[in-house]
Amino acid sequence: MRLFADENVHRKVVFALRATGRTVEWIRESSAGTEDPDILARPDIGDLVLITNDGDFGNLIFQELRRAPRAILYTRTLHRDWQGTTDLILAELERGIVADHMTIITKDGTRRRPFPTGEDNG
Repeated sequence: MRLFADENVHRKVVFALRATGRTVEWIRESSAGTEDPDILARPDIGDLVLITNDGDFGNLIFQELRRAPRAILYTRTLHRDWQGTTDLILAELERGIVADHMTIITKDGTRRRPFPTGEDNG
């Protein structure tokens, strides 16, 4: 599973995920400043699990029917609580990624929303 962290993901979350042996491409390192639509236009986006704090990806996928990644882990946690965010992401990864879904992660639990079907989304 290829993890792809948005620029807004706390650096300590990225480093902590890597410390568990996971490979994480971090946009801040690989393509800083790339706009969200351009991220979704990557040819390999369908193979990636996007980790983000940015609700704009949901708007692009659910309203504009842009191409979607394999899955999105959308964290709605406090940025300064990087350890809590890391723990929640790791727990979700252990449960197993649900492909073609946005998983919304909060301190109170998770919920999933299936990606729409459309020309670019299957």
